[in-house]
Amino acid sequence: MIEAFLTPEFISLLGGSITGFFFRTLAEKRQDEQDRFNRMVEAIRVSDESQNKAVERVNLEAGKWVRRIIVLCILFGTILAPFILPFFNIPTVVEVVQEKYAPLDLFGLFGTNKVMSFETVKGFLFTQENRQILVTVVGFYFGSAVGKSR
Repeated sequence: MIEAFLTPEFISLLGGSITGFFFRTLAEKRQDEQDRFNRMVEAIRVSDESQNKAVERVNLEAGKWVRRIIVLCILFGTILAPFILPFFNIPTVVEVVQEKYAPLDLFGLFGTNKVMSFETVKGFLFTQENRQILVTVVGFYFGSAVGKSR
């Protein structure tokens, strides 16, 4: 009974159908991959256009001027201000923390107390932070000058 269905024509029909299905599936898969690739290329193109438009909207010189003004303020505060501002006798209040022995303390057995006081300084207060900022800015500019491609 089954031999009646397994004729060469039926086997050829079945083999052709399976082969056609297989190749059609491969063609559909390739077409899907091609469409996905085209969509990705289009998305990249649109993203690049958007980024280029954003760059055109922003003035790049503004950032350079802001950085220059910041550097000039730091240079004024660390180089010029310590020499200029004492002439104006502007009082600056500074917090001073000292460690003192407790009253009636014998030989320092009872530890120390921290006493906070406020002192008035005439002129400009040059702190450790001012020095650190100056060193950072100078290091950045020297480093960027060394790393500049010619």
